Amino acid sequence: MRRIVFLVLATACAAVLVALARPAAASAGWCWPNCSGYGYLGQSTSTYNGCWYSSGEVCSYYGSWFNVGINKTCYPGCDWNYNTTGVILYGFENNDRIRGHFTVKADRAYVRPSELYMSGALRAQVTWYSGPPSQLNAAAIG
Repeated sequence: MRRIVFLVLATACAAVLVALARPAAASAGWCWPNCSGYGYLGQSTSTYNGCWYSSGEVCSYYGSWFNVGINKTCYPGCDWNYNTTGVILYGFENNDRIRGHFTVKADRAYVRPSELYMSGALRAQVTWYSGPPSQLNAAAIG
């Protein structure tokens, strides 16, 4: 009987240790418009937090970002190759420059600061460049 009680207690303790040792779910450090929805990035969009451009841009706070990503939809429409008519720039900015990649694709895309030859305290940013507003979700992890 003592062996069964000991086995049950040992199993329960092991289960508690495994549950406590599990890593927390990953979460983005910055999301626009939020971490589970889409927004329209157009000529008048702004996060009103001191981005390089006061309109047509959303950006994070300054941080040591690891990656910025976008998920762009086919709004207002796509051609046969998933190209939209809205052009956006996604990447990073600091006090001196803004760097990133232009895209018209309705797709997920990511860029790291090192790919853009940037480091230090940066803002993750997504900028409307031309065409109609683009429907997208942007996020950065650090």
